[in-house]
Amino acid sequence: MCDLKPELKVNPRGALEQYITSLQSESKMARKQAFLKINQEIFENPMNSDCDLTVIFPEIYAYILKGFSDPSEACREASASIISNFIEYLPHNDYYLTYILPVIVRRIGCAEIVEDSEEIRLILIELVHKIIEKYKHTHHLTSFFNEFTSILTKTSTDPFPKVKLEACECIILLSKILHRDFHFQSESYIKPVLTNFAHQHFRVRVAAIRVIGAIIIAGNAKCFELSITPMAEKLFDENTQVRMQVTLEVGNWMLTYKDRYSFWHRMIPLLLTSLSDVMENIRETATKLWSDIGLQYMEENEEDLKKKLDFLKDVPSHYPDVKRPNFGCRVLVQNNIGKIVPAIGKEMEGWQADARLRVAQLLCWLLLCAEEGATQHTNTIVKILQRGAGDEDTRVVLEIKRASELFGYFIAPETWWPLVESEVDSWATLMVITNILKGSRAELVKEKVMHELCKELADPDRCRVRKPKFQTNLLHVTEALMNLCKEDCVSVAEELFIINFTVYAMPFDDKIQFMAVSNLDKLRHLEKCGRTLTSLYERHMRRVLVDITSDALTWTLLTPDRCLLECVLLHAGYAMGEQLHLIAPLLKECLATPKVDPEVKLKVFTALSTVLLRRQTNFSKCEMDKLEAFLKVVIQDVIMPNLVWAPGRTAEAIRSAAVACLCSALQDDPQADGELVDTGADGDSIEKKVNLFATKESLEPFIDHIVPLLVSLADDNSTLTRQHTMRAICCLASLAKQRDCFAVEALHKLYFVVLKRLDDSSDKVRSFAVRTLCVLFANRPRPYDTVVFGAHVDALYSAMLIHLDDPDEAFRKEMLDALITLSDIDPRLLIKKVKSNIHLYRNKAAYERLSSHVEKMLK
Repeated sequence: MCDLKPELKVNPRGALEQYITSLQSESKMARKQAFLKINQEIFENPMNSDCDLTVIFPEIYAYILKGFSDPSEACREASASIISNFIEYLPHNDYYLTYILPVIVRRIGCAEIVEDSEEIRLILIELVHKIIEKYKHTHHLTSFFNEFTSILTKTSTDPFPKVKLEACECIILLSKILHRDFHFQSESYIKPVLTNFAHQHFRVRVAAIRVIGAIIIAGNAKCFELSITPMAEKLFDENTQVRMQVTLEVGNWMLTYKDRYSFWHRMIPLLLTSLSDVMENIRETATKLWSDIGLQYMEENEEDLKKKLDFLKDVPSHYPDVKRPNFGCRVLVQNNIGKIVPAIGKEMEGWQADARLRVAQLLCWLLLCAEEGATQHTNTIVKILQRGAGDEDTRVVLEIKRASELFGYFIAPETWWPLVESEVDSWATLMVITNILKGSRAELVKEKVMHELCKELADPDRCRVRKPKFQTNLLHVTEALMNLCKEDCVSVAEELFIINFTVYAMPFDDKIQFMAVSNLDKLRHLEKCGRTLTSLYERHMRRVLVDITSDALTWTLLTPDRCLLECVLLHAGYAMGEQLHLIAPLLKECLATPKVDPEVKLKVFTALSTVLLRRQTNFSKCEMDKLEAFLKVVIQDVIMPNLVWAPGRTAEAIRSAAVACLCSALQDDPQADGELVDTGADGDSIEKKVNLFATKESLEPFIDHIVPLLVSLADDNSTLTRQHTMRAICCLASLAKQRDCFAVEALHKLYFVVLKRLDDSSDKVRSFAVRTLCVLFANRPRPYDTVVFGAHVDALYSAMLIHLDDPDEAFRKEMLDALITLSDIDPRLLIKKVKSNIHLYRNKAAYERLSSHVEKMLK
């Protein structure tokens, strides 16, 4: 008769004996089967469902726990499964944990990893999680806190991400269950968990942040100090969920952390930073938390804030276009801004652009919440704004502009102006001032700051700086001031004009020049002085000219005084008419002095020529005696000294410019060819006709001095000079004829040198010479005695007839036309000279046509 197998509930050891014996086998398959059979017999056999596990566990736990260190991974997994089932079904008793937890500690809680299987480590930490969950409502876990700490601090740094995540959940659960005792060992958890902040999986980073949040709530102040900086760094994480978790945890600290009143200045920056996050859901979450924190702070400090609450005002009339933070938020920031702002200043000096961006955004929220409470920290804030305005990252600059504007809303001008007054040489400071003005109140700025600011900026050492950033921000400041103070700017209109006109005269590029013109037009509108900029120039041009005081010998093309003078000459229009007494000495100093930079002379001569050509506009409001005095200086002291021959290419170029300028002065009504004429200040046409030499008395004194100079210039080395000389002779002859002062002596001096130019090496000069001869003799004094002056006429005809056989066909035609035009001087002499030598000429057709024309005249 065979032995019957004992029942489990009657004799547990006897029922499991064969399986326990198999656990000693060297075959891992046998050991695995033994573990599976034990598990099946105890937990899966329906016949044993009513067995008392408290009796079974003491009989077999030693053998099962020994399986945790079995060489076979399958055996270790099976043994862990049995213990897990025991934990699930056994009643609460720390007796069982006394044996189980030390074994788990040896496997996954030691300094070195003993359990080399990731999957088994995961099973073991899940077993730990199960134990904590089962005993969370009892007091049994307290005595095993050290074991849990050893396990969780090690597994939180496990290489396997799933183990990390499970360990994090265990720590969070344990911090809540053992809340009263957790702070004793809370510091032990911080460093291991913080190592996960840099993990490549965002879920691990999120879990680590949750753990830190839980540890801080249950831990001590040292934990907060160790964690706050790494938490702040996670606000720069590229993953949205990571930043969201930081926001949630910091918000929770500010609502529930027991020591939060000691650390407001450390937590506020983190939550306010989230208010500027790129993701809308994070911004909304942070906004809701910030509002709740403010309301809770008001409730907790109701007695202390009662007086302030009683006198609480509605939203001020002068307030940014944003929702105003609640009173609690404002008081919180006002009480802590002094500790936060210095840290922002240090961060602004850092090398990380993203960090500088975040602190710039943070500064905006601090200013919005602090309002007037930021006044006592103005000095530090201004330095931060100046540093940020000069940042190379445009994102940072944009936030600094916003911060500056908010600063202007809440800080009075008399507070911030003394701090920036000495720094207006910096373009970054100008940018800050511009945006502060955008947020300021006009009634406060116009009292003192407007006048002092304009005085400083109109200083030549500042407004004459030719640097793009400085000029741009200088124009922005004046624009912001005009937009803010509007008609009140009239009291500083002259300074505003000086600043903008100076930049207009010497801009770095066309864009800056356009900005300057735009500002000048805005100033014209504010002053209500007319419809054109010329009306504005008429009011303020004198100050510009008076300020040109430097020695012309020191001028270069980039010298501000030269640029200003040129700009006045080219753009002032009729406004210069009343200032000719100031312009003339400047022209004389610049152009009559021999050693002035030749490039400067050429530039100014070109501008002067333009002035003289636009006489109908420029001199329309000028009194005649002032104009004559101006012309006397221009002709005698400016142009004529530069017409005298001097050696060198530089002197040659200046003579060309001077004789071109002389042409402009002598040209009669140069705008008669359809060129547009400027209008007056109110847009009406200027009907007054301006003649530079209106009378014989005004022109005649110059002729005797000019003619000898033109005679010498006609033989100048420069082709361009000879061309301009021919033009000048034409203009002089025509104008002198009109004023009845063209003498025969002048004619004979001039025509002879012009005659020589018919053989010039330049075809253009030869052509000009032909036309000049026609003009000279067309304007000859009448009557012209051909008997007395026969030799001159003979020389004229003889030279011109020779050139009828010129190799250049175009020149031959031009010469024929000229001879036909001049044949009325002495037709008999001309026909005689043609007939006497007609057999010698090759251009028979031309001579025949000329003969025919003259014979018709004589009939």
